[in-house]
Amino acid sequence: MSSNGAVNFQLSEEQKMIQQLARKFAREEMAPAAEHYDKSHEYPWPIIKKAQALGLTTQNIPEAYGGMGLSLLEEVLISEELAWGCSGMSTAIAVNGLAVLPILIAGNEAQKEEYCGRLVDGQMAAYCATEPEAGSDVAGIKTNARKEGDHYILNGSKTFITGATVANFYTVFAYTDPSQRYKGMSCFIVDRDWEGVSVGKPFDKMGQHASDTAEVIFDNVKVPATHLLGQEG
Repeated sequence: MSSNGAVNFQLSEEQKMIQQLARKFAREEMAPAAEHYDKSHEYPWPIIKKAQALGLTTQNIPEAYGGMGLSLLEEVLISEELAWGCSGMSTAIAVNGLAVLPILIAGNEAQKEEYCGRLVDGQMAAYCATEPEAGSDVAGIKTNARKEGDHYILNGSKTFITGATVANFYTVFAYTDPSQRYKGMSCFIVDRDWEGVSVGKPFDKMGQHASDTAEVIFDNVKVPATHLLGQEG
């Protein structure tokens, strides 16, 4: 805000540098490869690896955990530039930022250190909320987690999950107390290689072919109670 009380919409020099970094990456790395990945439907690993090296897949992770520690405005500046190069690749690059949000908001220190660290080290994650019968109405999900001793038994399926086929772990929303509707919903960190976790083939979408989207199924997955984010509900 300026001295006369008016809002200053000018970008800072640091924000301009971030914007230029993303613009250069979109122009030199993404745009030349966009047609190839749109036609082949291949996952753009070479582009993703370069984005990881620049920190573009860990934008909102605090510097204390190895990320860039950017503000929401700075994330938007990057997203706008990358989407110019290829909207599909831009989505693939941004997916970690969405998946890690529940951990940043409700995770304890150990959870933040481990899973933010894994993303900084090059792993990928996916955010699992949408279901076949629950899209915008998240309260309508059917996935449930039943407490048994020191773990939960997770059952259900998620659909149209961005990054599903390449994710190393998922942040999964499930009901721990369905009688409470949305107040009975909890979030868990679920590793891809746990028994009972399976992933379908990528959907054949109309566009954004460089960003994989698929179904994730949880069949009696044993989730340690230590992987609950925050408290139930």
